Amino acid sequence: MARELPSEVQVAVIGGGIVGCATAYHLARAGWSVALFERKKLTSGTTWHAAGLVSETQGVPVMSALARYGLDLMERLEEETGQPTGFRRNGSITLALTEARIEELRRKVDYAHGCGIRAEEIAATEAKDRWPLLSTHGARGAFWFPGDGYTNPIDTTMALAKGARLHGAQIFEDNRVERIVTEKGRVAGVETSAGFVRAAHVVNATGMWAREFGLSHGTPIPLHYTNHYYVVTDPIDGVTGDLPVLRVMDEYTYYKEDAGKLLIGCSEPNATPWQPAGGLPEHFEFDELPCNEEHLFPILEAAAERIPALASTGIRKFFNGPESFTPDGKYYLGPMTEVPGLWVAAGFNSTGIQNGPGAGKALAEWIMAGRMTMDLTDVDARRIHPRLNAPGLVAAKAAETLSLAYAMHWPYHRREAARGLRRTPYYAQLKAAGAEFAPANGWERPLIYGAEITDGFDRQPWFDAWKAEHEALRGGIGMIDLTFGRFLVDGPAAEAEMQRLCGANMEVTPGTLVYTHMFNEAGGIEADVTVARLGDRRFLIMASAGAEPQVERWLTTRLGDGGTSVVNVTASEATLAVMGPRARDFLSRLTDADLSDAAFPFGTFREIFVGNAPVRAQRITYVGELGWELHIPSDFAQHVYETVMAEELPPQLCGGMAVDSCRIEKGFRHWGHDIGPHDTPVEAGLTFACDFETDFTGKAAILARRAEGAKSRLLSFRLADPEMLLFGKEPVLRDGQIVGRLTSASYGWTVGGAIGMGYVALPEGGVGAADGADYTIMVAGRPVKATANLRPLYDPGNARMKG
Repeated sequence: MARELPSEVQVAVIGGGIVGCATAYHLARAGWSVALFERKKLTSGTTWHAAGLVSETQGVPVMSALARYGLDLMERLEEETGQPTGFRRNGSITLALTEARIEELRRKVDYAHGCGIRAEEIAATEAKDRWPLLSTHGARGAFWFPGDGYTNPIDTTMALAKGARLHGAQIFEDNRVERIVTEKGRVAGVETSAGFVRAAHVVNATGMWAREFGLSHGTPIPLHYTNHYYVVTDPIDGVTGDLPVLRVMDEYTYYKEDAGKLLIGCSEPNATPWQPAGGLPEHFEFDELPCNEEHLFPILEAAAERIPALASTGIRKFFNGPESFTPDGKYYLGPMTEVPGLWVAAGFNSTGIQNGPGAGKALAEWIMAGRMTMDLTDVDARRIHPRLNAPGLVAAKAAETLSLAYAMHWPYHRREAARGLRRTPYYAQLKAAGAEFAPANGWERPLIYGAEITDGFDRQPWFDAWKAEHEALRGGIGMIDLTFGRFLVDGPAAEAEMQRLCGANMEVTPGTLVYTHMFNEAGGIEADVTVARLGDRRFLIMASAGAEPQVERWLTTRLGDGGTSVVNVTASEATLAVMGPRARDFLSRLTDADLSDAAFPFGTFREIFVGNAPVRAQRITYVGELGWELHIPSDFAQHVYETVMAEELPPQLCGGMAVDSCRIEKGFRHWGHDIGPHDTPVEAGLTFACDFETDFTGKAAILARRAEGAKSRLLSFRLADPEMLLFGKEPVLRDGQIVGRLTSASYGWTVGGAIGMGYVALPEGGVGAADGADYTIMVAGRPVKATANLRPLYDPGNARMKG
């Protein structure tokens, strides 16, 4: 007999995989009323067939902390619930077959240490001691991660479900959610196959169904399901329950003990999407997909040499099951702002068992607190661009994500699937000029000119071209194709609304540019923008291309109902930035406008003509030099480009590598790397951009943080050894103790060494203690002497850009 549905709960969770059950568990444990609805049976879909590998070390520190929490939870769930999980913390070994992989893994170990995770390099012979069936032929070394292990996906999920029930959650299997019901534009509940349940919040944790379910409610969730293979052998002597997980990423394989057998999985370099005719079958539950055994033969041939016992062992099971992957390889967590009260936890890229418990905790806290309780920027669902959700695009990119999982993780790698979608008007000219492009939210942005980007952890042949572009901006003149997200805010209350949202004083005269931030109530930086006041009731907000979706969602959810509108006008303009000491002299030849400092001071804009085209010229810079951004109506953009390049000595075309190296030398922060929703301007050194005479969101929290004193601070670093390179996330040590990590890194061609910015915990005595302290940065297992500075490494007095 079917159980009676509750009339009302605080949260309805849709999806009974590990992520949905973990979310319900943490909400219920906190005392919230929860109902979870599963269309078939718990764990059906993708959870049930996961390999169950779990690892502590994830891409960013907060994800590593959540992964560690998840493993700790698995250890104690059986005691709490009485339900076994099958969790074993046997550790993991990664065998490295190339010097490049050694370098990558040494840097991974450095990063792990910065997160407080145990990890070490070991000899290949020690790897064989820990894994006796292993052949170490061709191995250059190995790495040991003792906190890793594996678990039983079904048992672990059932333990979470049982824990959720013990704390009062109600779970309904064989109960399909037909639709989310809204009232007055926000979530009001769910209509299920057994009836309606009122709820203030609904979580879309439907796994590989998340995209289609999201589209049916006007919320984009770009992910796709791919073929994902493993095989299970017959029993093998010597395969025991204490065997660590083994990864041989250079052969695209992992090995895990499975009741005396070996489960051999792969992240093959030629992964393929699953594209069932008509979409996901309605009946799909504990289904398998057809297994293309020939697809696996190259992987299995290498496996038979790596584990010689396989030559005389049969294969008991060839398995292919779908797993959902996202275009950028990061899962989606957080609010779907198109429908207030709707949340998502999906797209776990075959790591749902590993990351699901922590993600469930993080999402539950976010729902209950109404804001992030930790820095979830890396997986924040608000990064989704609503128009980058075409089936072909997400299918191609999802397969690429799987293909890259065990590939080399090069520092300058660019994803190649489904490229060329968004292009500036002069894309063809830039390509003809030798641009190498990198994608950002679908945009093709020049990275460098006249050189092919190659991969490596050492100096690459294209570094000379990068250096030339950097030096052109510093010593002559360069031109940059900049792509911005642009938002027009208009209405009679626009000034009041902008004053409420922005930390700077927005009561400025038209023609003024304002660098400012928008904060959440805790003082965290939700947007890093430049604002042009166009008129009495009109403002233009400009954000980086990478932050376009986040800024748009922040504006649309935070602007009041007083008749103030916000419109995304990103495609209406293109931008060419002309920067460097020669910028004024050069541009003066192309316009009749007075570009003198008296007539056109820093932080202002003017409507001028360049050639015969109307341009909004903005005197501002992201590279720290004299210059102007030329914001051009898209239909005039090619004319302006041709006019500039027709000059006898045109600017040198410069790409994103030079912009990044210049901005880090200058100490300019980048949202999503150096600052984000969990960073306040006190730690980030950005209180200068706040006007505390105005009343803005987050002001009280920022003042309180400033009064109590910062416990960490963003500093600029330069390595003493000019030959060493930094790529970001490296641990920072003071007096031999890890005190922080780099958030951004590049090479400072002007200051003569690798450079970076990063937060460090401050000693007693405050920020001034950074001067003269003994700092080192770990680089591939070596501590390298570094200097730390509170002020920018280049032009700390701002004389260059205001000259």
